[in-house]
Amino acid sequence: MAFIDYLRRFFVFFRFKHSTILVASIALSILFWLYAPLIAFNDVYSFASISSRVTILIAFWAVILFFVLIKPLMHYLASQKDEKNNKLKEIKKESMDSFGKAKRNFMLSLKDAKTTWKKDINFKKLPLIMIMGNEGAGKSAFINYSNIEFPLSDSLDTYKKIHKSTTNFNLYISKFGALLDTEGIHFAQESLYQPTATEELPEDDVDKNRDYLLKKSIWSEFLHFLKRNDFNARLSGAVLIIDTKKFLEGTQEYFDELIRYMIKRVNDCEKHLNIKFPIYIVFSKLDLIDGMGDYFRLFNEDVANKALGINLDSNFSKQSLETELKSLSESLFKHLMSKNSISHLLEDKKRSYLFLKQLDNFFALVKDFVIKLSSQNTLKNSSTINGIYFVSAYQENIPINYLTNTICDRYNIKKPLLRAVNNYSKQSYFVKSFLKEIAFKANLNKFGAQNRFTKFVNFVLVAILCAGVYLGSSFILDTKNIKEQNAINNANKISSYLDGKKYKDLSPTQKIELLNLLKQSLNDYPRIFSGDTKFEYITLDTSYKGFTPVKALYYDLNADFFKNTVLTEMENILKNEIDPDKLIKAFYMYDSLFDKDYTNVDLFKIWISTNWDKFEKYGVAKDEFLAHIEAILKAENLNITADTVAQSIANTRLSPVQRAQRLYYILEFISFKDDKSFYDIKKDVENLYTVVQEKEAFKPFNKIYTKENLRDFLSKLSSNIDQTAGIESWLMETNSSLKDISSNDKKELSIAVIELYLQNYADKWSQILREIEPNEFSTKKEVIEELDILSKRENPLNSLIKLTNQNTNLNDENLLKYIYSLGFASSEIKRVFSDFSAKFTNYHALNSNDLLDIISNDVTSVYKKVSDYNFEMLQSNDDKIVYAINGIKNENDPFVVLNNDAKKLPDDLNEYYQKLSTLAWKQVENGASALLSTAYRDDVFDDFESLIKPFYPFNEQSPKAVSIEEFKRFFGKNGTWNSFYDRYLKQILSKTADGYKIRPKYAKELRFSRDFLKNIAYIDRISNLMLDSNDELKLNYNLKAVDLSANFSHINISYSNNSLTYDHTIASNLIVSSKNFDISTQFKFNAVSSTGSERKELSFDGEWGWYKILKASNFSSVGVSTLNFDGRRDSYFGFEVTPNGGELLELMDIIPTINLPKKMLY
Repeated sequence: MAFIDYLRRFFVFFRFKHSTILVASIALSILFWLYAPLIAFNDVYSFASISSRVTILIAFWAVILFFVLIKPLMHYLASQKDEKNNKLKEIKKESMDSFGKAKRNFMLSLKDAKTTWKKDINFKKLPLIMIMGNEGAGKSAFINYSNIEFPLSDSLDTYKKIHKSTTNFNLYISKFGALLDTEGIHFAQESLYQPTATEELPEDDVDKNRDYLLKKSIWSEFLHFLKRNDFNARLSGAVLIIDTKKFLEGTQEYFDELIRYMIKRVNDCEKHLNIKFPIYIVFSKLDLIDGMGDYFRLFNEDVANKALGINLDSNFSKQSLETELKSLSESLFKHLMSKNSISHLLEDKKRSYLFLKQLDNFFALVKDFVIKLSSQNTLKNSSTINGIYFVSAYQENIPINYLTNTICDRYNIKKPLLRAVNNYSKQSYFVKSFLKEIAFKANLNKFGAQNRFTKFVNFVLVAILCAGVYLGSSFILDTKNIKEQNAINNANKISSYLDGKKYKDLSPTQKIELLNLLKQSLNDYPRIFSGDTKFEYITLDTSYKGFTPVKALYYDLNADFFKNTVLTEMENILKNEIDPDKLIKAFYMYDSLFDKDYTNVDLFKIWISTNWDKFEKYGVAKDEFLAHIEAILKAENLNITADTVAQSIANTRLSPVQRAQRLYYILEFISFKDDKSFYDIKKDVENLYTVVQEKEAFKPFNKIYTKENLRDFLSKLSSNIDQTAGIESWLMETNSSLKDISSNDKKELSIAVIELYLQNYADKWSQILREIEPNEFSTKKEVIEELDILSKRENPLNSLIKLTNQNTNLNDENLLKYIYSLGFASSEIKRVFSDFSAKFTNYHALNSNDLLDIISNDVTSVYKKVSDYNFEMLQSNDDKIVYAINGIKNENDPFVVLNNDAKKLPDDLNEYYQKLSTLAWKQVENGASALLSTAYRDDVFDDFESLIKPFYPFNEQSPKAVSIEEFKRFFGKNGTWNSFYDRYLKQILSKTADGYKIRPKYAKELRFSRDFLKNIAYIDRISNLMLDSNDELKLNYNLKAVDLSANFSHINISYSNNSLTYDHTIASNLIVSSKNFDISTQFKFNAVSSTGSERKELSFDGEWGWYKILKASNFSSVGVSTLNFDGRRDSYFGFEVTPNGGELLELMDIIPTINLPKKMLY
């Protein structure tokens, strides 16, 4: 709340013009003093010296004070001659003198309290209660007989001794709180003002209203004093003292005036002191109700120090107030009944009972009064009524029986004479407890909390202010340092880049780097481009002025770059381009550079983007290049010169072009106003690129080529042709406009333009249809997803066809009627639109037949076929491989059905689905390749690696040889390899004299490794050399003994039942048949010396013994082969092998080298 109060005071302060002028003047003075030294005129700092700034500020404040004070001064001089003002001044002086005495008494009371209580009292937290009410209501008696000690000086002690009405303001200070007594006439000061007319003001007749003006002035001084004084400004509550007798006897007018005065005084306090406080309604002189003394004598003596009344909530209602008063009445009545035995006299009991009944009637009046007071007070004030209390401070009057009087008045009966009763006790009832326990304490806790909160808020505000000043100062200094450092850095960058270089020697890339460097440097100073100079000195943003030459250099270099890039390319186009469409657009853009009336920056940027292929060679990013172009075109003075030769060549080439064609080229070009002029087909066809390849035709194009914008194009055609004709006339320097031709010629020209428009319209959509091509995804998952999308009836491709039909079917009666209404010849329009639509008849027919649905179903079948083949494994691997290798032979196959149905589609769609079918079939082949590789690995490679390769003779170091049966099982005509070959590879590979070769049909899809082809050729050769058609060993040879070393007399050779002996005489032969060797066969060579004492024996065991002897000897297919004993050359046996020596030698070369690769395909 304290913070809100500060804000409210702050804004109230600025409501006054002079306050605003004062604050603004101070702020301007401070800013001028701080920043004036930075202001320069023609590089002269006029305010750098302190004396110049002081002189300016003195003159400034002299002017301000003159205009601020002149009006009050004139009013003051005029008032000196006004008699009324003199009287008002006298009243003002008298009020100040009167209140001066009150302030003196206040000071004396404070002094007495401080002297008496010393440290026992805390004045900063002492609550202050204002006592107010009509004259004679008992305010002074309420204070003086409250049984609370108020230290008074000798001069003020008469307050206690003689309690006459207060004639000013008195302050009473106790340990518990302070009471502020007010004069009754101040409460009801408006009663002194009796105007005779509604428009009359108190100041109009000072003599008549002197008392009112005096009391009003004193009351204002009093409130002003409270506001300025720290102690008295802490108003904690207000007590309205109401005379019970007058209240009971008062009229409605009395009640209304009492309410009006109370509300006005509370409003004065709230407005001047800016606080709200609790209000207590206290009815005094309760002893005037007959029977009070008799009733309260039933209680003990301590009852006088209690409080009699009720507390109220801030938002109490009539019902709650009535309930509280009723509860109080019932409580008093029950106490009377409980004390019945104490009083023995019937008269005393009767008087006590009658007191309670009078009190009930009193409560009823109090209820109505308080409800009305609360409702009206709520409308004007924030303070609320917190309680209603009843007191009797001093008993000295004769009590009245208001019930008897009321009955007598009602029935016109003579009232009985008042009888004096011994009720002169002078005892204070219910005052002390009300003040001490209720009024003083009600706001004490709240005030303490508010005081602590106020201190906290003040501390926070001061901390925020200090932090704000510190941060603001730091920010200003940091900003100044940063800007200075930025300026130094930017200057150093530019200087270092240009150091030792000449601009003319820079390459285009280096020039762009320099332009970027300059641009980056200038971007740090937004004001240099915007020209905004507001608050530049306040924000210390003046360093940009130092870079004004850099800005000029930037524009000059941009212009130079523009000349050497854009102008050069445009002039080349003007000289060499033969396409009239491209030529006239370039010609238009080129000439617009030299005529600001035709310059269009956005259109020029669109032209650059369209012809970007001519500017890519400069190595500048497109966005960056366009930004430089935009900056150049927006420059005020572009220092470039036109190439008249290029212009003349372009003009000459465009002159033979029909005018209608020239007009249409320009018309189409200028229709590009901004990005909204483009139509993006991908926004209407979602996920288009999931089923078609991204191509140029699908990029955003001019939206005039859509049926939606065709109406707008034709409706504005006449005015657009007029505009285009102006551009064309200016461009071709013909100075001719459409005003110079007849209306018929103009219509013919319009029809010609429409024909060109529709021709380009058709070309655009035809190009879209031509470039639809399925995506060539690399993985089977992507292909299957593409097939899945196309298998649905609502797919992007069908949406594209539907969109195409919507935009190309112009034989629309409503559309034609609209075009006829524009004034075009109906016959011509009908003709050109019919010709246009005829180009797309095949596509329009798709709307009326179900061919696209049939194609979707076909694609669904293909999708399932490919999915089953790749994932679900519904067929065996053998069937899948055979299916892919042998090709499609069933006319009901999904691929065949799709291809046949696709032929019924328009050519572009047919080609699309044929390619899609090929891509899908490729996945089948890819799947077959994977399965084929798996089959090779499982059926061939694993057998070879585990059963053949580890053993002799394929591994010559192995002690164990592969069995002939295992050999036949792998190499035989019906063996592993040949079975695999016949089942899978016979269709793919062809046998030649040079080995195996891939048939051309499969060469692209199946890529066999060279190593694989070489080794399977070895397998085939081994099989042919060793096995016959029945997979029996067929290899035989004749071993002829022809030589023996001299240290041996003879040699015996034998295997199974076959033997040979050679003794250096006649050559002997032994037929060696491979099929006669088994596991137990031993091929023995025993050489015996001439003495018979030395024997040498060699044995070649097993099924491969016939092969081992050849490998162990120095075998030669021609001539003598030698078998050494013990590795000694002087102990040998020489023999010849016939026939089949060459085959044996080939076999011995192949077998050790065969090595099947793990992967058949790569």
